[in-house]
Amino acid sequence: MYKTKPCHDCEMPEQPAPVHVLALNASLKHRPDVSNTAELSELVIENMKHHNTPVTSEIIRLADKHIPVGLGIKEHPDDDWPEIAQKIQAADILLFATPIWWGNRSSLMQRVIERMDSFDEQYIAGGRSVLYNKVAGVVITGSEDGALAAMGTIMMVLTWLGFTLPPECAAYWVGEVGQPTNQDGEKRRGNSATQHMTKNLARNLMYYAQLLKKHPLIVKK
Repeated sequence: MYKTKPCHDCEMPEQPAPVHVLALNASLKHRPDVSNTAELSELVIENMKHHNTPVTSEIIRLADKHIPVGLGIKEHPDDDWPEIAQKIQAADILLFATPIWWGNRSSLMQRVIERMDSFDEQYIAGGRSVLYNKVAGVVITGSEDGALAAMGTIMMVLTWLGFTLPPECAAYWVGEVGQPTNQDGEKRRGNSATQHMTKNLARNLMYYAQLLKKHPLIVKK
C-alpha cells in the first residue's frame, strides 16, 4: 500500500536542457470521450513544467491509432506503429499510461509492449539499445485492484528494453470497489496521495532526464 509521502523540489543539474515528453495513453476510450488516464498523465506533465526547464509534450491516444498485431516495425500498409516508434526514439521522457482492466494493464498497453519487441531485436543485433538514455514512468488508473501488479510487469519490460527508471517512477489512482470509473475524476483530483505521487514522479523524471543529457550512457562495442 502506498503511504502518502512529502513532495519537495530538488536541486536540478545546472543549465537544464529542453526535454520532450511522450505519453502513450492506453485507454480503451476513443476521442472525444474523457479519459481518466489522460487526465492523470496531463497532471504529471503539468508538474514537470514547474522545474524551470522548457518542456514540450504529446499524448498519443492509442485507441485512435491503427496498431496491428505483430512484432516488426511495420506490420500493415496502414500501420501507425512506425510513426509512434519514431516518436518514442525522439522523446527524452516516456509515460506509459494505462487503465486497469480485469486486474491488469489494458490490451492496448500489451500491444505496445509486444510491438516494442522490435527495439529489443535491434538491441540484440546491434549491441546497444536505442532506448538507452530515455527515462520512463508509469501512470495507472482504474477501479478496485491491480495497480501494483500492472506497474510491476510494465516496469520489468521497460528496464530490460533499456529505459532508465528513476525512484518513485509511478503514479496511480484506484477507485472504490463497485463505483463507476467515469465518476472518479473529482475524487482523484482531490486525493492527496495521488497529488504527491504525480509531483514526485514528475520531479524524478525531470532530474534523471537532465542527468542523462549531461552524462549519457555510451556503450563501446
